[in-house]
Amino acid sequence: MFSSHSSASGPSANTRAPRAAAVVIAGGLIIGGVSACASPSHPADAAAPAGVAPAANLTTLSYIATDIDGDNVFVDLGDKSDQGPDIGDLLAFTQNLSSDGENVGQVHVAAVVVDHDTHVSEATGTIVLADGSIQVAGVVTQDPQFTLTVTGGTGAYLGATGTMSFDASGSDQTITLKLK
Repeated sequence: MFSSHSSASGPSANTRAPRAAAVVIAGGLIIGGVSACASPSHPADAAAPAGVAPAANLTTLSYIATDIDGDNVFVDLGDKSDQGPDIGDLLAFTQNLSSDGENVGQVHVAAVVVDHDTHVSEATGTIVLADGSIQVAGVVTQDPQFTLTVTGGTGAYLGATGTMSFDASGSDQTITLKLK
């Protein structure tokens, strides 16, 4: 998930997965970037914008997330472990989100390691886009791929539910939101 070896100048490769989770999370860490509109009462009821194909009342948003130098911190409060972060360790970061090469927002994430044996973290995050924000939360493993729950939103995403999947297994960090 994340490493105690990251520095203020930038995270190590081991910090990418947890940070992205927090990505929380900014709704913009996804592949094939598109933007979508949603009604304040129920995002799935809104007509999908060009390029977004809702499937069974589902709107999919995809973004690529990139690190911002100096906008991440890892605080090693737990026991030292060769297997990764340990209980009590903290991670906070902000990443830029892009779609089709254009900056569309940011994701802000905070996570705390909650299990000594499995090194999983509890993460919360906010994806900030021009037309509103999307909140995410859940458990992040040390795997480069994980899924968080969309717990709500503001603006065009008011009342949003669904999932946010994060993938740092390739050269890009991607976020895919599936909103109801």
